[in-house]
Amino acid sequence: MKKTIFNLFSFIIIILLFSLGTWQLYRLQWKENIISKIELSSKLPPTSLDVNNMEEFKKIKIKGNLLLKNYFLYQLNEKGNYGFNLISVLQTDNSNFFLVKRGWLPKIEKKYEENYPLEIVSNVEIEGVLHLAKPKRNFVPENNDKEKFFYYLDINQLSKSLNIKLAPYLIEQSSSDKYFINLKNTSRINITNNHLQYAITWYVLGFCILIAFWFLKKRYK
Repeated sequence: MKKTIFNLFSFIIIILLFSLGTWQLYRLQWKENIISKIELSSKLPPTSLDVNNMEEFKKIKIKGNLLLKNYFLYQLNEKGNYGFNLISVLQTDNSNFFLVKRGWLPKIEKKYEENYPLEIVSNVEIEGVLHLAKPKRNFVPENNDKEKFFYYLDINQLSKSLNIKLAPYLIEQSSSDKYFINLKNTSRINITNNHLQYAITWYVLGFCILIAFWFLKKRYK
């Protein structure tokens, strides 16, 4: 009975390790496609946004009016410093609404809470990169109404509170902000691709356990 349980357990572990290795190879291909897409997009000039042909990582330019209220999204910068992204809502001429990530701030200041006077932020043109709005990740705290910032962007909740329909894309501004000149641009996209190393690790572990299992079977045959 013990021998059967040991054999079954070993078989499950080996299958699991090889499955994880194969899954990492699929992830490798998926990540390579994304990186290739980003590199291709980075070489192209921005094009006017077509709401019927939106694609992630596409460089676009868009005109519209910034709504009065701004929002703050908690995010560490590339150096690991505590700070916030300034988020605005842009309404286009044909009444589509987009969230725009305009830049990074080390702290929340009152002057960034609103776009005022509105004449300055009417008919503005923004260049940026389209990103699909990401769902809340594991271990990210829930947004708290008592705080002045978000831990994550909840498109549905913002749409409901503003009584509008926000597009499921976030525009990460790449052009200099003409209204808040002190914003730090964070539009650089750095994607690591370590899935080949992960796949090799899982496969090596699987082979090691397979060899050890074969050795034990042969020794105690």
